[in-house]
Amino acid sequence: MANAGQTMPMAEAVSVADAKANFSSVLSRVEKRRLPVTILRRGVPVAQIVPLAQPARRSHYGYMKGTGRELGDIVGPSGEEWTVSADGQ
Repeated sequence: MANAGQTMPMAEAVSVADAKANFSSVLSRVEKRRLPVTILRRGVPVAQIVPLAQPARRSHYGYMKGTGRELGDIVGPSGEEWTVSADGQ
């Protein structure tokens, strides 16, 4: 609801037939313009498509916390013998 002195943005109005024929573009307009669209049946408002409140942006930091597993000692020796030749190959 608007507070005193504030006005609500004017909703665009489309007929049921136009909304049905162009539903995807109607949704795109609501999403991009962030304004409601009123659906009319024979000129009488019957429904309104309104944009959802924007969800808070989540940080990517730590989003995979708890998804990994340690399968053994990752610091100690593996028990495998490694050899290095004198020519570096």
